[in-house]
Amino acid sequence: MRNFMEVYAKKVMGVISGWDRIRFRGTTRWLASTKGLNTYLSTHHILLKDFGRWAEDITQKIRTSCAEQAQRLGIPTVYLRSSGVDKEALARTIAAERGVEQGDICMLRVVEPCCAPRIQGNRCAKTLEVVMVPRKCVWIYHYWNDPDLGFGHTRLQTWLPLSATVCINGRHGLERQLLSEQIRYVKEDNCFTWIEDLERAQRLLDRQLQTYWPGLLDSLLQRSCPGVCETLGAHLDYYWSADESEWATDVVFNSAADLDPLFPLLVRHGMVVAQRRQRLASPSPSQPSQQRTLP
Repeated sequence: MRNFMEVYAKKVMGVISGWDRIRFRGTTRWLASTKGLNTYLSTHHILLKDFGRWAEDITQKIRTSCAEQAQRLGIPTVYLRSSGVDKEALARTIAAERGVEQGDICMLRVVEPCCAPRIQGNRCAKTLEVVMVPRKCVWIYHYWNDPDLGFGHTRLQTWLPLSATVCINGRHGLERQLLSEQIRYVKEDNCFTWIEDLERAQRLLDRQLQTYWPGLLDSLLQRSCPGVCETLGAHLDYYWSADESEWATDVVFNSAADLDPLFPLLVRHGMVVAQRRQRLASPSPSQPSQQRTLP
């Protein structure tokens, strides 16, 4: 980027760099593994023969908490018959129909794959045991247009171990910051084509890096399901990690006339780099990748 700016400095108005799309994963680590769940059940004196009834009660409390929260927020709850529905597009449509420019939009319920515990018999040991297996359950999506973060959503698994994700977008957040600072801009989709003060915009993006993520993500999850942590009691805080993250750089040219001659070269460069990375990531046919089997 530095060499690019040195060569085309006269044609570039400025550059901003910062977070783009980020997906955080929330894990209740005590419940997310067979060993941890067994320890939890033992600590709370829950027998394996009673596990099914106890787990169903947890699920019902979570779903009730979300439904009651949707009612308090005054937003619709929609059950989707297919997980293939474009949920973001649907949420934006609902927001447009209800005239929601800021605030909570809707909750969506849909059956999707998950990893969840199940009790099964061990024929050799002639005992019951808990195992983590791929299953399907109802997930609850809560879409909102936050006054500080912009458009995003939380996603909560209603079966144990109550895994969660929070999806936000740094560019949406920057738009909210620009509005708050009364800095004019032009935005197309997820890209800023013009910002009145690029230096101030970069400082606002840098401010996002100071975010205390655990506190923010906990509050967003509580906003979707107030009873999620209280349902299981103490010592079950969520551990948050960045499941996927994107860092974006926007280069703003002085005019379309300055960009037009360079655009085909930039597109070709992007395609060549992408192909090169794909080749490096894929194993050679003559050198198959080595697979390891975990014990």
